[in-house]
Amino acid sequence: MSLSRINLLSRSGRQTGFTLITAIFLLVVTATLSVYMLNMRSVQNQTLVYGIQGARAMQAARAGIEWGIYKSIVEANCSPATQEFNAPGAAISAFKIELDCTSSTHSEGTTSIIVYRLTATATTGTYGTLDFVSRRLQATVSEAPPL
Repeated sequence: MSLSRINLLSRSGRQTGFTLITAIFLLVVTATLSVYMLNMRSVQNQTLVYGIQGARAMQAARAGIEWGIYKSIVEANCSPATQEFNAPGAAISAFKIELDCTSSTHSEGTTSIIVYRLTATATTGTYGTLDFVSRRLQATVSEAPPL
């Protein structure tokens, strides 16, 4: 064996294992990226669920305001005590809707106008947990004055 051939064999012998280090590095990077993508997917799903619950809470509060308008103007029943309302719709039936109503009378010339201030609060879940959602809406309505 010549010296150059021995030198060539010893060089190739020193480089063994370099491919193994590269392969392990690529596996670790790929696994880390996979875990990150799965985590992001879970966060996106939870964000979507919370958004839908927020929209449902808003609709439940709007239903409470509309119920309050009916109670105050049509039935002339604006009780200062907090009233609870159960929504009939399946999407908002899980919400507890509370309505506060106050009225005041204002005179404009010889005409008296009754103004109702309505506050509807829709909540579901337990406060302090991730499933808690609450929305509050306020509206001021009055009867149309006589012409």
